[in-house]
Amino acid sequence: MNRAVLAGAVVFLLASVVPCQAQNQISMRGFADAGLTIFTATQSFKAILGSPAGPVFGGGVEVGLTRNVFVSVRASRFRQTGNRVFVFQNQVFKLNESDTITVTPLQLSAGYRFLGRRPARLTRPPRFTPYAGGGVGWYRFSETSAHSTADEDEKTTNAGYHVLAGVEIPIRSWMAAAVDGRWSFVPNAFGDSASSVASLYDEHNLGGFTLSGRIIVGR
Repeated sequence: MNRAVLAGAVVFLLASVVPCQAQNQISMRGFADAGLTIFTATQSFKAILGSPAGPVFGGGVEVGLTRNVFVSVRASRFRQTGNRVFVFQNQVFKLNESDTITVTPLQLSAGYRFLGRRPARLTRPPRFTPYAGGGVGWYRFSETSAHSTADEDEKTTNAGYHVLAGVEIPIRSWMAAAVDGRWSFVPNAFGDSASSVASLYDEHNLGGFTLSGRIIVGR
């Protein structure tokens, strides 16, 4: 991963964590989400799983630092089972052996809610609130098979970064729903073995695009 980009993302996150003004009380909310991830390494995932996309489930905690600025920590999981493959002379052959791929991202984000100015006499929350942000993350990749050895299995953790945008809709004073899109970039996540599917297709980015819906609880 480009160290300058990662350093810039970290600086952005740290710069967001600033002392709140007296009238801005820190808030905390929890959330759960479910969605669909389409991986950038489309051909590699399709060769093993039959599709480059699949369901993802997650959850986390969001802290409001001011009325507009927030930070969040989110963990999620993608898990699908397909078939182990063998690469020979630039061709992919499916084997009669199950292959399970698990991707577990842990993402730290900072963002901004576009609330605008609200008159003091207006107590109702807005009908919807757009937001955007970005951050860094750590992505645990695991590829295992029922009859494989520890040397044949692959387990790695890679750093990456992401950007996000979405809209939040209030349901109750203590509950809201949201829909957001999240694009992640995780370079150099796969090995350079000549016998690997990723090397055949020259795909090394574990990131992708995730569209998810969230239920948020808290004030």
